[in-house]
Amino acid sequence: MKITPRAAFRGFPASSLLLAILVWCHCVCSIAHARSHRLKTTSNGTEPAADCELVRSFFDSKNITLAPAPADSPKTRCGGKCCGEEMEERLKQQARVEFHDLIHHHSRSLQGLLATTADALRETVIVLLRRSENKTLIMFDHVYRSMAVQSRSSIRGLYQAMMDYVSPANTPDNLQQPLTRETLQERINEFFTRLFPIAYHYAINPHGDRQDFTDKFKSCLYERIDEIQPFGDTPQDIFKKIGKSLEATRILVQALTLGKTVLDKTDNVLFATDSSSPQQEACYDALLRMTYCPKCMGIADDIKPCNGFCTNVVRGCLTEPASELDLAWSGYVETVERLVAAVSSNTDYHGLNVRFAVRELDSRISDAIMHAMEDGPRLEEKVRKVCGRSELLPFDEKSLVSSDAAAKSSTSSTGEVHAAASSPHAQDDLLNQLHKQLVNFLASVLRSRIFYGTLAISICEDNPDHHCWNGERVGEYTKTVVDSSLSAQRYNPEFTITMSSTPTTYTSNTNTSALIDQLRHINQVVQSQLASDFGPDAFLADEALDGSGSGDSPGFRPHGNGEIDDDEDGDDDDEASGSGNGPITTGTDSSMKAHPNGPPHDGSGSSTILLSSVALAIVCASLIA
Repeated sequence: MKITPRAAFRGFPASSLLLAILVWCHCVCSIAHARSHRLKTTSNGTEPAADCELVRSFFDSKNITLAPAPADSPKTRCGGKCCGEEMEERLKQQARVEFHDLIHHHSRSLQGLLATTADALRETVIVLLRRSENKTLIMFDHVYRSMAVQSRSSIRGLYQAMMDYVSPANTPDNLQQPLTRETLQERINEFFTRLFPIAYHYAINPHGDRQDFTDKFKSCLYERIDEIQPFGDTPQDIFKKIGKSLEATRILVQALTLGKTVLDKTDNVLFATDSSSPQQEACYDALLRMTYCPKCMGIADDIKPCNGFCTNVVRGCLTEPASELDLAWSGYVETVERLVAAVSSNTDYHGLNVRFAVRELDSRISDAIMHAMEDGPRLEEKVRKVCGRSELLPFDEKSLVSSDAAAKSSTSSTGEVHAAASSPHAQDDLLNQLHKQLVNFLASVLRSRIFYGTLAISICEDNPDHHCWNGERVGEYTKTVVDSSLSAQRYNPEFTITMSSTPTTYTSNTNTSALIDQLRHINQVVQSQLASDFGPDAFLADEALDGSGSGDSPGFRPHGNGEIDDDEDGDDDDEASGSGNGPITTGTDSSMKAHPNGPPHDGSGSSTILLSSVALAIVCASLIA
């Protein structure tokens, strides 16, 4: 009886045949790959031969001359043949410079956000003040026509004082304040003092004599204004509201300006060329391994560092020098966040929105004048008691307050102010634009609460997890990715030096300490200036005052690349999860499944094929070796 191939395999399941075929194909491919690999190895058969010519163009683009390591040279940091010891030192400095530029690039966007927000806030306040000034001048020209000419210089001086209060000169990053709140109060009081003789003259005799008061009588009115109180409590109410809101705006603009300066200076302080420590040197060695060692080993392909490798290196370089600064920065962000919310609030519950205070300023000045006019008889009696009867200049051309001249002057001036104040829609657009900018600012600045602690994520987020440089070869990164906290960095696998044992710390750096002090000082300024407006506990938490922040920072965080959860004491056994509902099955065995479409069999044919496959694999392995 002739046995056909089909009959020979009839008792064998298809899965076993497929397994044998797959093993055979894998064996053939592996042998071919191994032989091809041997063609590329050196004579000692231990490592691939590095073709340094393939990376020459890369180093030429960096203005670095390719200088391969001599054959008898000691092992270099990278362990490659394409970079000698001197060349590696140049590459190390190059990696340092490029890392500094990278840090500055990431902080520059935040610096720009702080600067543009400060400028937008200042410019919006100035536009609001100019519009209010125009409205006030127009009001005098239309309502208090005979007072307009004499009052114009005082009006302009008042508004200029308020603009100067939020100007760059009064909001420098050194936290100085040439124009204080007391100075602003003096300017407001001076305005009403100069307005008093004009309003008094108009109030007691609005249609009569046009002669001006004598200088002696004016001086008496100036000196006794506090006693006479011609405008009631209106001047004090105006200062209380406008001074409060302008001060909040000034502090906010100054805080934003300071934040930009701190970030800019920090970039230079962290990698100052005149300072060095074991931790810094370890950082620069790690940067060299991450950026240039692949090229020193002759890898011409554009291979990026693995995400986990990059994260560990960047965190190791930044955590210790920037940890204290991040704490102060976190408190600064909390302070700015709450102040922005208060200054831009539409409800203005705390009276800090300058828009509401400026919007009604012209009407409040008019209220003061109307108070003096309505109180004319009693006001005249008070003046007679302290200054005597009114004294007028002799009747001549120079002493006349000519209404004709006032009309001509007001006509020329109102043309200008009308042009500036004729577009309320432009003002609304400006306010809407500022509101959107503040909303975007809050969203961005809150993400930077731990700026340097989270910078590694921003820098390394586009790096791959597979087919990448892991510090030794192209492959995957299997080491633990540690958190950015100081305690976690003691276990950073990319740094052989233990951070806690480093004698030199960055917090002792004078420049860094000065920056931290500035951030904490602006928090204290905000707290002391605005605590009375919000109440002692309503504005800022205690941790914002000392710059401690409120975020937690566990030692390790879950990471998909071998990162684990752990704490400093290693007492995480209690946190192990498990349902206790039985063994966990990670896969299924095909031999335990039923065969609904065919009769059961004893599996002897399958076992034979399986044994043959194992034997074939052994032979294949010996051929590869």
